[in-house]
Amino acid sequence: MGKKLGLVLAGSALIGLFLAWMLFKGTHAVQALIDPNPWLGFAAWGLAWLCALGGAALVARVVFRAEADRVDEVD
Repeated sequence: MGKKLGLVLAGSALIGLFLAWMLFKGTHAVQALIDPNPWLGFAAWGLAWLCALGGAALVARVVFRAEADRVDEVD
């Protein structure tokens, strides 16, 4: 149970990091850093999407993994 909770919390934190980037990328302070260097913006964009996909993968691992004590019966 603890491992599952940890995976869900870590996945949620990664998804939250992605959402925070989507929120803050339009602010003037962030735009002042990104406008002179487009590679920095591209790297941050790619890292944000990796966080979103990694977080979704961690949550999906908990949701869709079969439990060890559950046995599916096949007729």
